[in-house]
Amino acid sequence: MKIAYGTYAMPDVLLEEAIPALADIGYDGIEICIGNRHEDAMPANVDATRREDLRGLLTGEGMGVPALFLLGSLYTEDPAQHQATLEHLKACAALGRDLGMTQPVLAMGFGGPRQDWEHGRQRLIDLLGDVAQVAQAEDFIVAGEAHAGAMIDRSERISSVLDAVASPFVRFHFDIVHLFLAGEVISEAVARLVPYTAHTHITDAIRNADGSFKLVLLGQGDLDAVEYMTAMQRAGWPSYITLEVSTMVWGQEGYDWRAAARESYEAITGAFAAAGVMRG
Repeated sequence: MKIAYGTYAMPDVLLEEAIPALADIGYDGIEICIGNRHEDAMPANVDATRREDLRGLLTGEGMGVPALFLLGSLYTEDPAQHQATLEHLKACAALGRDLGMTQPVLAMGFGGPRQDWEHGRQRLIDLLGDVAQVAQAEDFIVAGEAHAGAMIDRSERISSVLDAVASPFVRFHFDIVHLFLAGEVISEAVARLVPYTAHTHITDAIRNADGSFKLVLLGQGDLDAVEYMTAMQRAGWPSYITLEVSTMVWGQEGYDWRAAARESYEAITGAFAAAGVMRG
């Protein structure tokens, strides 16, 4: 397995600075966040020359790109917004290919109403059917992410939706912290969900007795990263484990993105070592 870091944690940092900085820390890859909140991060901000330069920089630093992380959600009740999402996915896939990704993986939240599972489930399945057609035509993968407290928040709902869509071009973006917060056993969630998974996130959380939680840097909370790494290795996961830093962290005054990236790297490499997971 390899280790990547997401630029979601670096909203004011250009990729030209982020790539060498993360390589110097020791990361094997960089997950690139696509969103208006991030500095020059939309596909329209990356012209042909910059794409070529960034691809060269990635190659020179030996950094892979496990996925592009698209802010927003796949669920909508608005047909116009759905069409805009499909066009955005195509534009992001083109960017990914220009940066050297053979079959781009685009990670994005499932979204959807929290309360109306039956209506929301079928609506999401219908939307993802359209996504699957576009992704197959353009040869990219969309990985939907579950979130604690959202409509898609547990293993059974993830598998229910993805089994219904039944497309290799629509898969799962597996962020273990959300299943952990839903009360699932880490090793059991991994065994159930790795077969659906195209991309990963790991962060940490402090769980409170009243059900509330606080997302924190890996190693600062209650999530057992060694159990997770052991389970991922047992499940045969062959690719990147990508560190995410929540806006609960990077939105704080005085946040130091370099320090966060270093602390996260130390935590995850320690978990790799404790679990006996080899890099590569």
